[in-house]
Amino acid sequence: MKTPKNKMPKEPKDVRYIRKLFAGTEARTFQTEGGGFVPLPIILRKLFRRLSTPEVRVLVYLMTRASKYGLCYPTFEEIAHDLGLGGRKNLTPHIKKLETKRFLSTRNAEGKRFYLVHDPIVPIEHLAKSGDLTRDELDEMNDVWEMLNLQTTTMAELKGGKSRAGKKA
Repeated sequence: MKTPKNKMPKEPKDVRYIRKLFAGTEARTFQTEGGGFVPLPIILRKLFRRLSTPEVRVLVYLMTRASKYGLCYPTFEEIAHDLGLGGRKNLTPHIKKLETKRFLSTRNAEGKRFYLVHDPIVPIEHLAKSGDLTRDELDEMNDVWEMLNLQTTTMAELKGGKSRAGKKA
């Protein structure tokens, strides 16, 4: 679709809302194109109800530390300090629960603890295989994927570990 030469391209809807509802605050919103931001999968919002508040904090923290490959290796002390936790004993249970729920994997090697943050489809498949994912939850997830023009999935595909949900069609 071409814009006529005498017309400016239309501003995105959200920019128009900001100008209308929050006049003068444009400089106070974060600008993702400037760098310093990490992507959080939109589908993750449908999994937050499966996590405790401390688990969400730890997961998001590790996501912000992870490389583009999903790997990071902060020390327990760094994580606990940055999250305001009282040390290793307050952190370890949350990391173990995130592993059990398949949101991440950990390994010790070379004197470090490595964290691999999984694609959200991994815990979703785990929930389906364990019988803990409801049809309503799957419908909500499929609605999000559909809205994003990504592939949806079935419970059978999830249970078989063969889902392409959240991938480009």
